[in-house]
Amino acid sequence: MRQNLSAQVQHELSTEIDLSRWAGSVGLAVLVGIVYFLAARLSLAMLTKPEGVAVFWPAAGVSAGVLIALGPRTRWPVVIGTMTATIVANLLGDRNFWGAVLFGVCNAGEAALAAWLIGRFFGPDFRLDKVRNVAGLLAAAIAGTAVSGIGGAIVFKLFHSATAPMLTTWYQWFASDALGIITVAPLLIELASAARDRPPLSELVEGIAAVATLALASALAIFLRSELLANVGPVAVLFAPLLWLAARCRPAFAAAAAFIISLSIVWTTTFGIGYFGNRDLTTNERVLAAQISILLVTIGASVVAALFAEIRDKRKVAEAALHASEAQRYLIETEKLAALGRLVAGVAHELNSPIGISLTVASTLDRRCTHFADQIVSGPLRRSRLAEFTDGCRDAANQLVANLQRAGELIQSFKQVATDRSDADRRLFDLKLATEQIVASIRPGLPKYRDSLSLALPSDIILDSYPGAYGQVLTNLIFNAVTHGFADGLGGCMLIEAHRLGPEQIEITFSDDGGGIPEEVQRHVFDPFFTTRRAQGCTGLGLYIVHNLVTDQLGGKITLVSAPGKGTTIRMTLPLLAPGASRDVQAPQTMVNVAAVGHGAAGDAAQ
Repeated sequence: MRQNLSAQVQHELSTEIDLSRWAGSVGLAVLVGIVYFLAARLSLAMLTKPEGVAVFWPAAGVSAGVLIALGPRTRWPVVIGTMTATIVANLLGDRNFWGAVLFGVCNAGEAALAAWLIGRFFGPDFRLDKVRNVAGLLAAAIAGTAVSGIGGAIVFKLFHSATAPMLTTWYQWFASDALGIITVAPLLIELASAARDRPPLSELVEGIAAVATLALASALAIFLRSELLANVGPVAVLFAPLLWLAARCRPAFAAAAAFIISLSIVWTTTFGIGYFGNRDLTTNERVLAAQISILLVTIGASVVAALFAEIRDKRKVAEAALHASEAQRYLIETEKLAALGRLVAGVAHELNSPIGISLTVASTLDRRCTHFADQIVSGPLRRSRLAEFTDGCRDAANQLVANLQRAGELIQSFKQVATDRSDADRRLFDLKLATEQIVASIRPGLPKYRDSLSLALPSDIILDSYPGAYGQVLTNLIFNAVTHGFADGLGGCMLIEAHRLGPEQIEITFSDDGGGIPEEVQRHVFDPFFTTRRAQGCTGLGLYIVHNLVTDQLGGKITLVSAPGKGTTIRMTLPLLAPGASRDVQAPQTMVNVAAVGHGAAGDAAQ
């Protein structure tokens, strides 16, 4: 029961939709038929006398323009409306019935052929906003009317006993119908385009005012009989508002202006007014002059309007690209500020670790000193006990200095990353000596790993680079291994090696035998704030800072290879000459203390 009801409802809905579609098609066929009939009767009324030659056939532009503007879905309504109107118009003119039918086939066929060519080569939503589109419409009009003209000439010869040669009949059909399509079709195409994309009110008012001005000038040119009208002056006068429309408004207004000028030319030709009505000229001469003038006016207006439309479109594209660029620049700056904010928050959080440890160490040192002093006051103290207290105080003091040094390094690293530069001066330094100084300054802060850091460095490598940045890189790598690689009690050995890759490059390898890094997270280790141990106070800035210093400051490359349970190896490829350095590198007389350069007061204290 329910299924039957649903099927019935669907059938009724589909029937209603079909009826609506058919009603629209019938209405379009009737409308096209009426307009085509009126245009045809107007053309017949404006035939030149006594020869009966049509200057142009606007009815051809009606059917072709509607088909091009509305697309293939309107093909059959337009064809039926065109054929019906043609048959009726010819029968009212006492033409043969079968001749009228064949004329209708020819008229509908030329419109269908022109529309098919436009759809085939230009696609749907055809507009005359490009010069190539104007040329395409001209070619389609010529092709369609050239073919239909052959049929029309044959029909005239068979059913109407035409006395003129078939070539003359074909030319008259071809010329009048082609001009009709070229003149009327652009107006219908652009009106449909304007209906889909309405122009702003200011452009609409300006365009209507210009078209009205041009229509008034045309009327004056027709009805004011004077010597001035005996030449082409009136047509030249009409070009001023025509150019105004083409330059300032959409192509629809230029098409309307060209159509008005064409009607004026046909009117003066038909009724013997001015140059085109000069009775001293033969009919063929007057018609040819009128047709050439209509062609030049229409094509000229369409081309100029298309050129200005292309200029406006390109300007819109350029403005859109400019706005997009500005928006993208704004987003980049906003992201930079957001990243800087995250960096500040992360560094502030990470500083809690060394500073908090330092406070704990300082408190322990204070308790040890107080207890040591109490025992001295209260009684004798054994020498072994005294040595134990002394070593503990020394270790605590060294750890305190190292942790404070680490806090200073984080602040310096933050400064370098935030400003995207390092204030350290470029200078010559010995790689082995510099590395030994850096390690010596770090060892006191690593009581559990004091003897676990080994070096294997050649003694003949001299770098012209930034020792402060190099010191910061090694410091971050060592502390990263201690806080991450050895955090779970796995391993405890670190090795720093170096060797030459060529005359201008070296490779430095930092290895540890800690817990390693899973493969799925290795590609993120150089990202800011990436860490798997955030709960332990780590924010993941160490390797991010290392990556920035190696690539930006030292001009090298850095890679990481690791496996869970097998430790981690970090390789750095560095140039012997930093970016911008001179190639005249000689061994320095005295080496720079890299620990002091890279670590400031902490490095001095370590010495």
